[in-house]
Amino acid sequence: MNVSLIALLTSKDDAVATLQMELKKLAAASRAEDGCLQYDLNHCHEPNNQFVIVQLWDNQEALDKHRLTPHYKYFIHITPALLCAPVEHKILVPVV
Repeated sequence: MNVSLIALLTSKDDAVATLQMELKKLAAASRAEDGCLQYDLNHCHEPNNQFVIVQLWDNQEALDKHRLTPHYKYFIHITPALLCAPVEHKILVPVV
């Protein structure tokens, strides 16, 4: 069963450009993973320091494997310096 994930990231005001650059790298590497069906990166118009990632994975196992990849682990490692709040995320499983 497919698994969707929506993540909201709020950048520190002085780190918006750096976060966007790192998110682009993360998105490109994630899209190449087996089991990644969709990985969309969006920048909010207002407030300008927020990004939304919409992901669709083939199943929970694919999402779990994603979290073990070097590019994901690197991104998690650098986020404390870039974010002003913890990442908000929701995992969604289809009802119908």
